[in-house]
Amino acid sequence: MSLTSAAGRELRDSCLIANPVDPKGLAFSMASLFCTPERRRTLADLDNAGIFIDRSRYAQLAAEDAALLMCDQGLQLWLRYAASPCAYPTLFVDAIMNGEFSPEPPPRLAHALRVLIACGRDTTNDVPISETPGDVHLPLSHLCSHVAVEWLPSLLRFGANPNQVTASGVPLIASAMAAQADRLHAQGCDLLILHESLYRLGKTLNAHGASLTAPSRSGSPPVMLLALNGYCGAAEVLLGLGATCNTSEGNRSGNTLMHQLASATQHKAYSFTAFFLFILALRYGGDPDLPNSSGVKAVSLLPDSLAQYVRLSQKMIAQARERALHVIANPRPKSAEETNGTLPVVSAALMAEAKRLCDAGQDPLRPHASLFHVATSLRQQGVDIDSLHQDGSPPVLWLALRGYCGAAEVLLALMPDCNAPRFEGNTLMHFLAVATRHPGDAIYADYMLNTALRYGGDPTIDNHAGHSAITSLTAERIRFLRAGLAFITQTRRRALQNLNNRRNPLARATLVATAQHREPHAAPLRHSAAAP
Repeated sequence: MSLTSAAGRELRDSCLIANPVDPKGLAFSMASLFCTPERRRTLADLDNAGIFIDRSRYAQLAAEDAALLMCDQGLQLWLRYAASPCAYPTLFVDAIMNGEFSPEPPPRLAHALRVLIACGRDTTNDVPISETPGDVHLPLSHLCSHVAVEWLPSLLRFGANPNQVTASGVPLIASAMAAQADRLHAQGCDLLILHESLYRLGKTLNAHGASLTAPSRSGSPPVMLLALNGYCGAAEVLLGLGATCNTSEGNRSGNTLMHQLASATQHKAYSFTAFFLFILALRYGGDPDLPNSSGVKAVSLLPDSLAQYVRLSQKMIAQARERALHVIANPRPKSAEETNGTLPVVSAALMAEAKRLCDAGQDPLRPHASLFHVATSLRQQGVDIDSLHQDGSPPVLWLALRGYCGAAEVLLALMPDCNAPRFEGNTLMHFLAVATRHPGDAIYADYMLNTALRYGGDPTIDNHAGHSAITSLTAERIRFLRAGLAFITQTRRRALQNLNNRRNPLARATLVATAQHREPHAAPLRHSAAAP
């Protein structure tokens, strides 16, 4: 191929864009490859031409990917999207310009993604966007999770590293879950609330090998990164998928997640979201009394008032779990609805799935991913997930009184408004509060009443008679519920503040750096304030 021909000039221009430092050298290498018949090209030829950015991919290349790289189309795609370190983001720009964001990447872009991964360009994470230090492009997989999350499963199938980190050390699972939480927030979803799409994304990443606990460069696990940046619902999803609370692997001081969260409560910007996750972690097995290498327990890092709240929460969770397991093992007599087959569809389906999970050893208090899948599927089919039972009780209460508190919480997460007035103006909070006065139901009714606060439940709303839910409670329960309501309100406000501070460059630039470390402002997540 002559570099003075039309094809040669086109190749030279492409190489000038791809490699301004040595365009002639790249043009000569590419011309040599293009002039060699496809059947005679070898991986060694590609290696000599500098096609492999990560040479470890050379030895691991699948036959299908090797064939793609060695064909004319593969070389053209490499030149277009992989030759220059800053070219891979243009793949998504091209997709946007051409309106090509389908559930699966279209063939040409799928080939381009495979080429990027086959040559190792997906490992690039330090390409500057501007002259500002630390302002760099996200790696390919992280960028995909932000702008084309529907393609992320394909990218992982093509061989992208599920544990790829950014230049500042943030793992893919934290970046992707934060991006999904951002999208949900833009759609009006609460940052503190669980969502089926978060479970689906987390399960996809975990199934492809993403670690739920691998720490960032600062030593903070993904749960910590998400929580301190305001993404509390996303953080809990990782706990639900198996992220451990009590291991200190990789931590120099032997600190568990509970230690890190407790430590972060000492920092004003993170105190509420960190403590919120600390309390949530209790029902996922988090042990606040495990000592670190210095013999310090996580609970001892908390102020006395918070430590007291932890003990009350531990007691409530333990009692609710014990009572739920007892009721599930010794079910109450079937209702008329169950006998004559008129039980609301959502209650029947969730009870069956929750029973299956409990029989398999799952905790009845946890909102399992499969419960979200069942409820979401029913709602998509047009089923009213909030239809009342014949006795007037809502499904949340009906499921909770049978011990299936996790299933009841899933409905709370999916309900548009748990303060909607029902019979005589009573809200769900009124129903739950009244149930606490019945000895057999009091324990898990109290648990669900406190859980509902997170989902917007307001116990101070009056019914038609002028009575609020809180008036049905004992003095002790009123104090605990009021404390919980104030705490949830402040946590929601702080989560939004943290999110807005991360998005706002001016606010972000004025934040006081922690003594331990500070994350460069362009990273998708700041590292935790807790000492590693």
